[in-house]
Amino acid sequence: MSVLADLVTRFVTSWEQPDSFPAMVDAYFTDDTVWDNHGVITTKGKAEAVAFFEQFTAATGMAAMKIDLLAIAETGDKVLTERIDYILNAAGETVMTVPVMGIFEIADGKITAWRDYFDTIKGAPPA
Repeated sequence: MSVLADLVTRFVTSWEQPDSFPAMVDAYFTDDTVWDNHGVITTKGKAEAVAFFEQFTAATGMAAMKIDLLAIAETGDKVLTERIDYILNAAGETVMTVPVMGIFEIADGKITAWRDYFDTIKGAPPA
């Protein structure tokens, strides 16, 4: 696995650790990283990303995530992922299943842009 694909894999799979997302954003994002949940919300910077994540957690009752990373590919400074993100409640039950295609742009070992594409009608995260 390449360095960029490994970076994205570590970032994505880290979400399975409870309460890890804010720390991972701090470690992997730049101060200007743009995170676009296509059709739902676009954030810029670490604070906006964490605020959206906290809003999403509260709205869904999410206590944890499980990620199935189905495929990963790289071209230049971009890493593409095909994933299924499982949103779990405190009892460990799946409350939402979101098939996602994502693209991460990397510069100097940091994620500078992240775009996720998913069905915004069926399984979309609440805004």
